[in-house]
Amino acid sequence: MTQTVAEMLDAAEARTLNSARWVAACGGTEAPMTVNGTRVLYCWNSLSGRHSRHAYINLDTDIEMTDAEFDALCGR
Repeated sequence: MTQTVAEMLDAAEARTLNSARWVAACGGTEAPMTVNGTRVLYCWNSLSGRHSRHAYINLDTDIEMTDAEFDALCGR
């Protein structure tokens, strides 16, 4: 199926609106930390509104860590 340019742009906009927008915590001033050799940044999702969701981002892989993964990294 061939998409029109308008359909492709609509799909791209939908992906952007639905994607997570991670921002460094503390108003963007959160400093990265190194935990057992892994660079980590505490962030919040700016698209989640007033129920903002926080997470740790592994800066070496650019992947969000679950709480369990972060706890394991910290040796908890």
